[in-house]
Amino acid sequence: MATYHNQVFVSVPEHEVRDKCSPIYFTCIQEGLIVRAAYIGEGIQCGTLVGMVDHEGELHFKYHHVNKNNELRSGVGRLVPEWLPDGRLTLTGTWQGMDGLQQEKMQCHSFQGAFQGARHLNYTSV
Repeated sequence: MATYHNQVFVSVPEHEVRDKCSPIYFTCIQEGLIVRAAYIGEGIQCGTLVGMVDHEGELHFKYHHVNKNNELRSGVGRLVPEWLPDGRLTLTGTWQGMDGLQQEKMQCHSFQGAFQGARHLNYTSV
């Protein structure tokens, strides 16, 4: 089963929305089946995610964030883990905004390297 503890993930925008969507960085903490994450991105001031891992390692989550326009957004989603040949973990799934946004695909890869912003994400507020 995949573990999300101390993982940093970066979203990979879908090719058709790449111009509209900048990467989002997630820093995760896992305690048992519960996963919490703090996230930031070019269009997101701060965000939190909380979810549960099922017996197959899938992450079912709810999220809340404040965007750069000071608007609160929230929704639900599901991510399916898969190990890549290079050792990174990739997550593929969907999210659905609670504000009428249609369901969107999402993909994230575990991040290799030093992402400066990840050090500033506050786990205790997640």
